Amino acid sequence: MQFHFDDSTPLYQQIAAQLEEMIFTGGFDEGSQIPSTTQLSAELHINPATVLKGMNMLVDKGLV
Repeated sequence: MQFHFDDSTPLYQQIAAQLEEMIFTGGFDEGSQIPSTTQLSAELHINPATVLKGMNMLVDKGLV
C-alpha cells in the first residue's frame, strides 16, 4: 500500500480504496481474511483508528 500524504483525499479513504481494489483484483483469496486493523496499523505505522475508519467504509459496502 502506498499513501499520498500531500493528497486532499483523507488517509482512511485511501486505505479503503486500496483494500477494495485488492479485494476485486485478487489481492486476497475469496473467503480469506484480510489483515486486521491492528496488523495494518502496525505494518503501515499509522493510527489504528484511521485504519478502522477505512475498514468500516468497506463494511458499509458489504465487502468485508
